[in-house]
Amino acid sequence: MIKLFGEQISIKLELSARRALNIKEKNGMGGIFSANYIEKHRGAFTVLCAALAPYYLNSTEEQRKTLDEMINRYQILEEDCSSEEYFKTTNRAAEELKSLLNDLGVQDAE
Repeated sequence: MIKLFGEQISIKLELSARRALNIKEKNGMGGIFSANYIEKHRGAFTVLCAALAPYYLNSTEEQRKTLDEMINRYQILEEDCSSEEYFKTTNRAAEELKSLLNDLGVQDAE
């Protein structure tokens, strides 16, 4: 059950991260932007930070504060936690990233 749950959540974060950076091909950026990396290597935090990087660099101080809070909120993904906690937190991160991209008007990668 957790495996299927984890795969679906990993795919959700992969798609949002690829959208954030307009990466069209699967396994972009050397395979880091892949559900496999997120699931098998617990790379959700790396993927999230990489997806936010260009927005962070081009943000105002107020926007940067919001992004800092988001990054800090998901640092738990770097810690040793249960699979269930990891994937629940990854799911929240994917949803929040998707919402942020919607707010910014970022289109899906074509």
